[in-house]
Order: sequence, then structure tokens, then C-alpha cells
Amino acid sequence: MKKYKHPILAKPSGITLERHTENVMSEGALLLANTPFILHKYQEQTGKDLARRIELVCKYHDAGKEISEKWQTACQQDYDDFLKWQLKNAGKSFKEYSDEKDAGTNIRKAGVRHEFYSLKKNSTMPLVLQAAIAAHHGKLGFKFEDRWENEGFKEFWKNFRIENNRIIEQNSLETSAKTHYEFAAARGLLQLSDHRASAKEDEDYVPDVSSFRYKFPHIGKRGVQKLVEEYWNDDLLLVRAPTGAGKTDASLLWASLQIQNQRAERLIIAMPTRFTSNALSINISESLSDTGLYHSSAWFAKFQENIENNQIERQEADKIHEFARLLQTPVTVCTIDHLLMALTLTREDHHLITFNLANACLVIDEADFYDDFTQANILTLLEIIRYWKIPVLLMSASLPESVLPAYRKIGYNIDKIIEDKSDNQRIRFEIKEIRKYTDVSELSDLLNPCIEKGNAIIYANTVDKAIMFYNWFVEKKVNPILYHSRFIEPHKKDKERELIDALGKAAWEKGEAKGIAILTQIGEMSINISADIMISELCPIDRLTQRAGRMCRFDKMKIGRLFVVVPQKNAADYPAPYGNYDRKNKGWIPCDAFTKTAEIITTTTYNAETLVNILNEIYPQQHFSAKAKSNAQSLKDYFAVNWLINSKQATDTDDTDTNFWQSRNIEPQDTVFVEKPPSHRFRNYLEYQSWKIKNSIELPVYLIEKGRKSYKIDTCEIKYKDKTERIDVVKYGFYDYEKGISFNENSGNFL
Repeated sequence: MKKYKHPILAKPSGITLERHTENVMSEGALLLANTPFILHKYQEQTGKDLARRIELVCKYHDAGKEISEKWQTACQQDYDDFLKWQLKNAGKSFKEYSDEKDAGTNIRKAGVRHEFYSLKKNSTMPLVLQAAIAAHHGKLGFKFEDRWENEGFKEFWKNFRIENNRIIEQNSLETSAKTHYEFAAARGLLQLSDHRASAKEDEDYVPDVSSFRYKFPHIGKRGVQKLVEEYWNDDLLLVRAPTGAGKTDASLLWASLQIQNQRAERLIIAMPTRFTSNALSINISESLSDTGLYHSSAWFAKFQENIENNQIERQEADKIHEFARLLQTPVTVCTIDHLLMALTLTREDHHLITFNLANACLVIDEADFYDDFTQANILTLLEIIRYWKIPVLLMSASLPESVLPAYRKIGYNIDKIIEDKSDNQRIRFEIKEIRKYTDVSELSDLLNPCIEKGNAIIYANTVDKAIMFYNWFVEKKVNPILYHSRFIEPHKKDKERELIDALGKAAWEKGEAKGIAILTQIGEMSINISADIMISELCPIDRLTQRAGRMCRFDKMKIGRLFVVVPQKNAADYPAPYGNYDRKNKGWIPCDAFTKTAEIITTTTYNAETLVNILNEIYPQQHFSAKAKSNAQSLKDYFAVNWLINSKQATDTDDTDTNFWQSRNIEPQDTVFVEKPPSHRFRNYLEYQSWKIKNSIELPVYLIEKGRKSYKIDTCEIKYKDKTERIDVVKYGFYDYEKGISFNENSGNFL
């Protein structure tokens, strides 16, 4: 063997291969020691010893760094370059040197994949371990097929292809799911162990691996909480309970029983939107010590303010945020989209995310049943995770009986929805009037009493209608609180605080509740506020039930007054966004749930039982459109085809769709900024991202294009490092704190 100037190195920083290997093995052992359930479940599911497998892949994952003289020579040269730089720079660390453009240049020029050489050292290892070593830098994919074949590792690649195709050709989702689970364990945990070891070697912050801890915070248990204790052993537990029944604590109580009884290691709560995720995360963090929050804007919701106030270092926040994204925290609150996207396996880290999901119990909270597209995706999720034996709790105030046949069809032995009927007969609200309207001014006789009362909640189905309501009040010298999706993250956070301060529980208990809230769908579940009067545009019954749950929320002795208004356009009901936009005829076609709700609701009093009966009448059976079925099948295909070898298509961290699959049936979205950047050049990508988080909004692409054509949106060029991007910036006057982005667009399909 060739003699080198330095000991055998693992990195240009000078850390030896021996030391790095020990560190990775230590991290692997630590992960398993802190998650003993995983060992138990893996043995039960595969008959294999996961601890031994992790020990082996950690021990040999970087063996190629010694075997390949070319790689090791380059690494030694890079280490020498670092030492020379260090002498000239007062002994600064490798971490500071790593930002230099020449750092690691010899290894990059060498063009050697050390993990390929690691396989040569371990050619007799089981394929599941070879796959873990091959994938720990994300190179087990068709995108890198040429490298496998041209660099002398064709036989290894051939073996991976054979096993990959063998499973695919069985055309069995169950086989794909179970085989994926076996492979994903060593694959995901090796990568995580390697990343953690490297971070510690660089003296970076690394989150602790902690356990689920929950103590029921109340003296007595309510109806739904008693029910989950009685039925906790069901593989799929469907729970229907009215709004305000204590479902959040019920879900945590249920999860604690799963974990105590060795049915899960951690809890994942999947919410319908990122806005509901934010609110739930804040709520449950009061009774849980370590809660992760992950979705596309979770960074700002959880960390940005604390970073700016120097309460947490950015690097620490990055690591905690990443831990949540990987579902590595004891409790993770995320969106359903995040779980669905992981099933596409279009990123290397999806393998770890799905493995962590497989060792969790899952709560799905308040899914939209009017949306067959989302429901078809959720069924695919449930079908796959059933093979991983994941306990699931699906709970909602609006859960129709018609879901049962669909869940039985995918293999669940389930015969009923468990219902909390303890408060079913109480009159909750009365629909005082159902009225059609074209212009907001036609509703003055309903809006004026809101001013006189001093508190009210108004729900509009689109942003533009919400702004019209807002403008009406402003003309009356009243300042309502407008909250919708077209605000930047700092303003969303401020709006939520305003709403809670004005109409939250504390305000009502002090007798100080005062304010008029104008909300779109993002305020149906995410904000814990209440008012005695509500005006709501017509929507499907499950959404209307959620909205009505904001009336008299903190006083069961009151009966809320609800006025349902039906927007009109061209002498017909205007259902947006509850339906499909017909581009040919340039009009909206309402979904069945919208139409049936209009036919059934009347001016009378409503209790929880009445609402459930209407729900079952409107959703007598679960019907999926051809588009929803095809899309859900595409998700199955992605999972089955990508179970081992990553596809050429690579998705970004926060993507919610792929080339052939969507998590939701919505218009394509893109980013716009509400102000011009302070400089057209950012020092690095992180600086750009920090500015982007605080100043950007996602809008439908077609609306952005209209904004450009009408000179409401400009484009400008920004640069960071060696990359140049063109960004869209809303012109001055079309965004403000009070109204958000306002283009006065009347046909939009957004919240």
C-alpha cells in the first residue's frame, strides 16, 4: 500500500478515517439506544438484527477512502492546502476555510466516488447493506448510472438493477412497501449517523435524540378522550367529535398509549394546511417537551423571530428544523403533503423520512372530504402505511359514514366510526338567514349589526371577496382584522396575534373581546377565536361545520347566530374555490358538496347530531373522479418504481408535486416578493433565503402572469455566489399590512 505523508484521512480537515469511522459507529449506536422500539419492530417485520446491520454499514461505509489511492492522495493534498492556509490565517478552523473556493478542490478534480470503492471492500455483504453504503451520499440513482458503469462498478449497479426490477415486476404494493422498509432502515440511519458525526467533528450543533413524553394535563377526561382510551388498540381508529370537544388532547393521549404499548416510537400529526399546523404546534408544545414543526413556511413560524432576537443561533435552528423535516423529533406536526411527497421517493432523504414514518403512530386531523383529489391521495398513504403496521387515528368533526367502504377496500378491518355523542344535542347555532348577493353593499343590514355588537367573524371563500368585505368596513370608519394567505410570513404572525388578542379565549374571559375578523379558509381551524355573530359565504357542509365551530366557542350557554350568504356572478352561484374552473367557458362548475349543501341547509337551529346527519346525506358515498384516481395511482407508481434506486427526477425540499403527480389539485404556484431586495447581490444562498422568507408570497402562476401584463409586477435580477435568478416583485401600492396583495382578481382559486 502506498505510504502517505499523513495518516489515512477521512476529510481534508485532517480527521483520520479511523476516528471518523468510530464517530459514525458511535452515532449509529446512540440513535438505536435512544429508539429501542425500532430494533423491536425491525426484528418483527424482517426477522433481521438492525443493530448488527447498522454497526456494519457504519464501520465500512467509508472504506473506499483507504482503498482508492486516487481519492486518498487528493484528500492528503487538500489537507496540506488547508494547513498552508491556516498558517497564513492565524490558525483559523477548517470550518472557516471551507467557504474558500479552493477548499477540497483536489478531491473534486479526482472524480472518485469513494462509496463505490467501499463496496469493493464489502462485495460479499447482503445487498441491503451494500445499498446503504452506495446511497449514503445520494448516488444510488439513475442520474448517476453512467458513473457506475464507466468507473468500473458495473456489476454492483447490475445487481441493484436486478433487485430493483425483481420487486417492481411483482406488481405488489405490499411487497414494495415491506422490502422498502427493510432497505430504508440501514440506508436512512447510516446517512443520519454520518451527518451527525460530521457535524460534531465540525463542532456544529447537533439536536439530541429524545423520547416522547406526555402527561395528560386535566383532572378529568372528556368524552372523546375516554373513547380513545377504550379503542386505542385499533389499527385505524376513526373518531368523530364536535369542534371544541378536546380532540387535541385526545390525540396525544392516544399516542401515549401507542408508545407505552410498543406500537410506535414517535408521533406524527398531519394537518390539512401549513396554517393549521402552525396553530397546533403552538398549542401542543405547552404539554410536550420536544415538538417539531415542518412545512414550507415553518422556518419563519418557529425560528426567525428568535434568531433576530439572539435567542437561538441560526445554525442551531437549521439543525432543529431539519430534524423535524426528517420526522426525527418525538412529535412532529406537519402537513399531509409532506408525508405524501416522501412517498414519491424522489429525494434520497425521503428514504429516511418514510422509515421514520413507519416507526411512528399517525394522527390525521380534519381532512377535507369535499376534495376527492386529496382524499384519493390519503387513501394511497393509508394503504402503504398499513403494510408498515402504523397505528392511525383519523379524527374530525365532519367525518362521513361513506368513508368506511373505502378504508375496508384497502385492507382495514373497520366497521364503524367512534363518535363522541356527549354534547350532541346542545343547540350550537341558528342559521338566521340564507341570502344571495352580488355586491357586498347588498349585505349592509347584516354587516351593520356586526359593528353594533362589536364582535363578529366573516368568512369569504376567496381573497378578493374578503378584501371587498374589508373595504366596506373601512368606509364605515371601522378597522377589521383581515387574514388570508396573501400576507408575508411576518405579517401572518402579527395578524394571528391580533386575532387572538381581540377574540381569543383570554379576551372573552376578561370580558374584553372586541373586533371584526374577516377570514378565508385558512382561518377555519387554525385560529382559536370566537364571536357571537358569523356571516359566512356558502361552502360544503364539512367546511361550514368547521366555520360554525368558531361561534360561541368559549361559552356553551350561548347560541351563535349564523348568516349564510351565497355569492353570485352572471346570475348564477359563484362557488370558487369549491369546484373546477372551466377555462373554455370561463366559469366555475361547483362541486357536488357545494350544490347539495345549498339544497339542504335551512334557517333553523343546529346541534352536532343534525350536522352529522346532513354530512352523511351530502356524502352518501365516496366518489373519486378519473383525475383523482389517476393521480393517486401515479403516487403508488412512484413509490413502487423508486423503492430502491432514485429516479432521474429530483425534487426540491419543499416541493409538493412531481412531473406526474400532485399532492393537491390546485393551480401551479410560484414566488413573488413584496418589495425589491436591499441589494441585487447577496453574500450567499442563506442570506438570500433569510430575505426571501420574510418578503415573499406564493401566488398562482396565472395570476403572476396577469400581474406582469397589467404592470402590477416587475421582474429584477439578483445574484448569490455564482448563481443568477430573476425574481418577481409586486409594485408599490399593491401590497400592504392591512390587505396583503390585492390585484382585484375575481376568478382566483386560492384561499
